[in-house]
Amino acid sequence: MYQEEKVNNHFVKAFLDIIVLAMLNENPSHGYKLMEDIHNEFGVLLSPGTLYPLLYRLEEGNLIEVEEVQRSKVYRLTSEGNRRLFQIIKVYRKKMKNILEFMEEILN
Repeated sequence: MYQEEKVNNHFVKAFLDIIVLAMLNENPSHGYKLMEDIHNEFGVLLSPGTLYPLLYRLEEGNLIEVEEVQRSKVYRLTSEGNRRLFQIIKVYRKKMKNILEFMEEILN
């Protein structure tokens, strides 16, 4: 069980950019709500020190924008972020297929 949890945490953190972009594609969100949604969906508790630097990088890359709403920040996907999300999904899908095929060869 411990190993599965460790692998799950690793995968979520490795794919955190696409997870956050996909969640923001669904709905704009506050940072703490994103952490809660990631925990509910994947069972991984992120610290603010993990999520907020990523949000900052995504904002700097013009993939998300931030709006101040009642003294808190709401993050939303930009049109560039939406375009990049679907590019990343295509690349990840292809690479994951390659990785899974490689692992199947090892198991056989």
